[in-house]
Amino acid sequence: METTEEFRPTYMQLQANAELIPKSILVGGKIRDYISCEYCQKRRYIYSNKVLNDKEQYDYQQALESYSYSCDTPIFPNDHYLKETVFVCIQINCNSPIEILYYSSRKSENYLICYYCEEKEDLITLSQSLKERFKQIYPLCE
Repeated sequence: METTEEFRPTYMQLQANAELIPKSILVGGKIRDYISCEYCQKRRYIYSNKVLNDKEQYDYQQALESYSYSCDTPIFPNDHYLKETVFVCIQINCNSPIEILYYSSRKSENYLICYYCEEKEDLITLSQSLKERFKQIYPLCE
């Protein structure tokens, strides 16, 4: 008996881990807001291809107040109409570091935080030789 491609275990795992949103939305210019995970308290980006109109913005705010968010889950239930418009990256879990786009985003509320825990105090001061050796070094706390 032959197994078809759709039942191949590695294919099934890839499908289970696939991001539900188009990669073209996971860019700095599409970041609209932050949301904090109720378990790890890490901030995760909220992406949208468009700026929400007044009704969508109101419904979005209502949903944030009504539903709790945790890493690796969508922010809206399957039956919410904004689930096709507003997204979080669901491949990120509580053990994941800060989204890399945090450091390249030009959001005014961004400040230097630890790559792993979001601590903003006691960040390690990098030596000049490290800065010259590596293109990008993310902040770490002590």
